[in-house]
Amino acid sequence: MFHSVESSVATVLRCTMRSRNLACVAGWIVLSVSIVRADVELFEKKIRPVFVEHCFKCHSAGAKKLKGGLRLDTVAGIRKGGDSGPLFVPGKPKESLIVTALRHEETAMPPSGKLSDTIIGDVVAWIERGAALPAEVTTGPAPRRESFRISDDDRNHWAFQPLKKTAVPEVKADTPIDCYLQAKRQSAGLTPAKRADKYALLRRITYDLIGLPPTVEQINAFLADDSPDALPRVVDRLLASREFGVHWGRHWLDGVRYATDVDKSGRYREWVIRSFNDNLPYDRFLMMQLAGDLLPAETTDPAKIHVSGASLDGIAATGLLSLAVFEKVARDLAVAEIVDSQIDLVGRQIIGLTLACARCHDHKFDPISTEDYYGLAGIFFSSKISEGKLIADDRLSDEVLTVPLLSKSDDAKNQALQGRIDAVIAEIRSIPGAERVLKVDRDIAELESKIQATRVAATKSKLTAQLTSLRQEEKKARDSLEADHLKRFGLLRDQMTSLEKQKINPPAAMATREGGIPGSNREKIGNAPVLIRGDFRREGKIVPRRFPVILAGERQTAITSGSGRLELAKWIVQTDNPLTSRVAVNRIWRHLFGEGLVRTPGNFGRLGEKPTHPELLDYLATRFIEQGWSVKKLIREMILTEVYQLSSMDDPAQVKADPANMLLSRMNRKRLTYESIRDSVYFVSEQLGSVSIPSGRTKTRTMFEPVERSKRNEAMIMFDGPDPKEIISERADSTTATQALYLMNNELMLQAATRIAEAIQKQPDLTTEEARLNYVYRKVIGRRPTGLEVRLASSFIEKGSWSSYIHVLMCTNEFVYVD
Repeated sequence: MFHSVESSVATVLRCTMRSRNLACVAGWIVLSVSIVRADVELFEKKIRPVFVEHCFKCHSAGAKKLKGGLRLDTVAGIRKGGDSGPLFVPGKPKESLIVTALRHEETAMPPSGKLSDTIIGDVVAWIERGAALPAEVTTGPAPRRESFRISDDDRNHWAFQPLKKTAVPEVKADTPIDCYLQAKRQSAGLTPAKRADKYALLRRITYDLIGLPPTVEQINAFLADDSPDALPRVVDRLLASREFGVHWGRHWLDGVRYATDVDKSGRYREWVIRSFNDNLPYDRFLMMQLAGDLLPAETTDPAKIHVSGASLDGIAATGLLSLAVFEKVARDLAVAEIVDSQIDLVGRQIIGLTLACARCHDHKFDPISTEDYYGLAGIFFSSKISEGKLIADDRLSDEVLTVPLLSKSDDAKNQALQGRIDAVIAEIRSIPGAERVLKVDRDIAELESKIQATRVAATKSKLTAQLTSLRQEEKKARDSLEADHLKRFGLLRDQMTSLEKQKINPPAAMATREGGIPGSNREKIGNAPVLIRGDFRREGKIVPRRFPVILAGERQTAITSGSGRLELAKWIVQTDNPLTSRVAVNRIWRHLFGEGLVRTPGNFGRLGEKPTHPELLDYLATRFIEQGWSVKKLIREMILTEVYQLSSMDDPAQVKADPANMLLSRMNRKRLTYESIRDSVYFVSEQLGSVSIPSGRTKTRTMFEPVERSKRNEAMIMFDGPDPKEIISERADSTTATQALYLMNNELMLQAATRIAEAIQKQPDLTTEEARLNYVYRKVIGRRPTGLEVRLASSFIEKGSWSSYIHVLMCTNEFVYVD
């Protein structure tokens, strides 16, 4: 029996899976190039500075005596190793000499003392990822120059050019977007694929917009609608769904290191979701995250205005900068690392440049100088996301600054209540000895709160002893009151307590404020010095707060008050900034088409790829700005094109002529994210509850599940989910045996299949096996079964069970991929 079921499963799988060998190979090639590029950036940013600071004295051309035959100032020297053998074994840090030396397990390097665990961890990560090295001959310091000079070649780099709106090519196509694409295809002699069928198209659009599959009812309605506006109506319905913000908000959170174990991060997440759902203009979306506390509220509703004058949303939006990575190192070094991670985020996520590579030296590839870096660093050094609390050994706590979201209307209510409370307190003070009792009562309440909040056993024990003493003092104070006075005090105390409970205690959000981190060497607003070779202990020339010269020019208006975050935000969204809109539309394109027009979405510099369709990229970037930076309008325009609606089915001639699909002659097949796989399993088994899904269901969307830096979800890792400690410009798209085993054996999948099987047996309108099969296929993989599949399924179910067959469907490529 088991053998025959297994054979049936194999048969069904062969029928429902489609061959994509050539496309997979092409995809792996593109992915590999992308990964190598990111790993080179890891070397330049994290590894090379360590070599320069700690190793060059003995292992470079400038060493008085080269030790161990090892040179670390050239790529050739790093690859060769020294007298003891190769420096590393790619992918195997435990077998790499450099790791054992840095850990002082055998040879102790550097001999002056063991490096921090963070540095050693970076080296281990670099080796685990293959120990990629740049193609440059030297990895030593960039050639010294009196001043940073920008060449004509730098200025002519495509990404630094102003946006150009070229004439739309005169070819036969439905939309301007299609005209740009078709013109290139024609010149290459390539014919586009056929249009996808309605099943595939609806499933594609639904997943792309809300991250969930269409329901059986939605499939049936779309199939029955032959009107020309059937597709636009579907797009508009999905863009209006509250699930849109959940799905597209997750895209954004990938790039900003979102983690739930950062205190009060949920407020920021909710703001991001709401911003996408409300179609907040993208320029405003960016400005609020960088300087929302400094922007006046755009509303007159006091319930939406913070007591500071900014909007409540503006305060919550600045949580972006609080998602910086806090290193467990000395406070001043930790502050430098926080600022570095903030600059890296603004660079890669917002303007598509690896700005952080200029921390220790002028950028090796792009015209970004160290002074450019510290001009930006001064802005972030002057911004506070921490109160500067310390833990052991003068290390900075990872506790972020939180701000109560108290509105003006709530503050007015609280002040009115406080007036009544003050009147009661005045009455209490008129009672002889009562003020002493009131003070002790308040001290007790405060101490009880501290005890509840503390996690350190020794501190809790000390506070508990103090509490015992206070309670004894309270008893003495009460005993000293006369009976009538004690009774009157009790009534007034109850009245005061009742009023205090009526006061509004607003939720808090992680946020950014003006001023540096208290207690650090950058606790005041001001310009920052260049840190020589990135070393926080070695200060050089003071650099005015400013923006990169290649983009903002030599003559910039001086930042003389405040941190400069507001000026930075305004500069980033200026319509003549050549990067912001290009980076944004490229990300949107990538989420819809599987690849960006620039296939390195976080790097528009020289180490990145050039756009496959530069004229189209500029058309979209210009159109984005002209339409008020509306994300929803741009998405709608992209979806209602011929190219978006092409089939993803491979044509051998197309694959041979354009294996990586650079000319977009067909749609790229996309694997679902971990979030969409999990959410879909719960959705099709009717267990998922969310903002626009019927309540009473027990499971929430993965967006609202914990994403912790301290302990990552293993299933999410398996399906290439984001690392919340990293800026994820694009997720990997791996195919592994463990993924298949997860789908085949995980309890989540088995239980969902059983629930669906039980549900279809109870539906009165599904009276025949064929009707049940049609329903199951549409529910699980979004289409009707073929005649062959019906026959195979009948044979399978006769020998096995409905739940086993449904489980098979949920393990197929058609469930996990979007065509």
